[in-house]
Amino acid sequence: MTPSQARNAIKRSLQALIDPKPTAQQKHQIWDGFQHQCAFCGCSLNQSQRQGHIDHLIPESQGGTNRLANLILTCAPCNGDEKLDKDWQAFLKYKCDGDLPLYEQRLACILHWQQSQPGPVTLSPAQQQQLNDAFAQVNTVYSSAVAQLRAQNKNTQ
Repeated sequence: MTPSQARNAIKRSLQALIDPKPTAQQKHQIWDGFQHQCAFCGCSLNQSQRQGHIDHLIPESQGGTNRLANLILTCAPCNGDEKLDKDWQAFLKYKCDGDLPLYEQRLACILHWQQSQPGPVTLSPAQQQQLNDAFAQVNTVYSSAVAQLRAQNKNTQ
């Protein structure tokens, strides 16, 4: 693991203290809530074959939470290959390819899911600041240790 990868892992572990990942039971709720179908394209997914992905409507990188209201079921192509960091509503329109009734049906399903789940879809500004402050403290110490080790290793070569 590189220092950069370690920093990312540290930041994710700090965020998990504020906003834990969904439990196995919560993942089952998501599967059932979307009737084992991709929220974007509607394809059927088999949970036992691990075909589906749990996707964030608002990405964690943009302050999105791991609360159920921000998580949906998607297929691998929609989540991994196509959507990436696109706005989820714009991506849904794209996947419905101009079929307005289909778009409205899938949108209603996602919005119903969001409204039926507790919790915010984004971290509060206070939580985001708390996370940023904690990471800055850890990163300062970590960066200093990395620099010291590099300097010591350079002197011994």
